[in-house]
Parts: sequence; C-alpha cells; structure tokens
Amino acid sequence: MTGSKRNSIGTPPADFPVEPIFAIVGGAQPKLALCRNEQGNYASPRRSSEEVMSRFEAADNLVRQLVIYFERKKFQFPSWPDEVHLERIRRGIANKVAQGKWLFTEAEQKWIMARVREICLNASSSYHGQSK
Repeated sequence: MTGSKRNSIGTPPADFPVEPIFAIVGGAQPKLALCRNEQGNYASPRRSSEEVMSRFEAADNLVRQLVIYFERKKFQFPSWPDEVHLERIRRGIANKVAQGKWLFTEAEQKWIMARVREICLNASSSYHGQSK
C-alpha cells in the first residue's frame, strides 16, 4: 500500500534515521561512552541492525495506519486543506511520544511525517488528475 522504500535484502531505506545512542554516566569527572566497532576502533555506540530494522518496521507500520487515517479524515472533512490533516497527525504523534506511549525519536517522527506527507499528497494529486 505505502510502497515502502525497503530494499530487496530487508534493510531499512537509506533515509531512515540511525542515530548514535547517548549514554549518561554518573560521577564528577566528564565521561564519554564508547564501544569498539568491527575494525577495533572506538566509536559512539549505535543500535544493532536488528534493532534498527525493528524500529523501521514499527515506523513503516505506523505510516500505513496514518495514511488510512488521513484518507478517512479527508473524506469526513473534505473542506479542510491537506496541511490541516497532516498537522493534526504530526501533533498526535508528538503527543503520544510525549506521553511515553510511543518510543520514536525526533528524527524518526520527522521521517514518519515525511513519508505520510509524500504518500498522502501524491495520492491527493493523482485523485484530482494532477501529476507531480
């Protein structure tokens, strides 16, 4: 339905955010959390490929649900501009994250909204015979 941009080997698309993990270590002295990478060098900790894939699948699933929600609201309130529906969706995601119900990072929220916007606005323009 959404035509997710997942590549053929089951990895997230290149534009899906993969951020370093920030660590907090107590004590008076400044500390830096590092781990060794495959080359033996020290680097900031990162999520495993399995965790990134799991986060992508959750985000992609939410995108599909939000596209359906957008279409339903657009049908219920046809006089509202698409941007109003999209802003309400964005605020809803931010509220769920702020309440601790969803665990998406800020970058993942932006990615989700970019995908929802891309799919919904492309669908809207094709419904009206327009092309981008």
